Amino acid sequence: MAFEFEERQDRIDQLSKLLSVTQNLARKLGNESHGRSYDKVHELNEILHRARLQMEAIETEERRQVLMERRRAPRTSLDI
Repeated sequence: MAFEFEERQDRIDQLSKLLSVTQNLARKLGNESHGRSYDKVHELNEILHRARLQMEAIETEERRQVLMERRRAPRTSLDI
């Protein structure tokens, strides 16, 4: 269980970092864009923002699930 959580958490962290870098690049592109492409870049930035919010929701749910699993796990004499 712990290994699976660590693996999933690692993937979540990697995706969050990738989204962060992508958002920064898209913001720079938005600042540099003029004319017709600006609207498309603005739309891209909105999509990336929603993706980032979704990643945060996934991370929150993952942590909640792990806490619930830990509470349900049988305790041993070593846990006391």
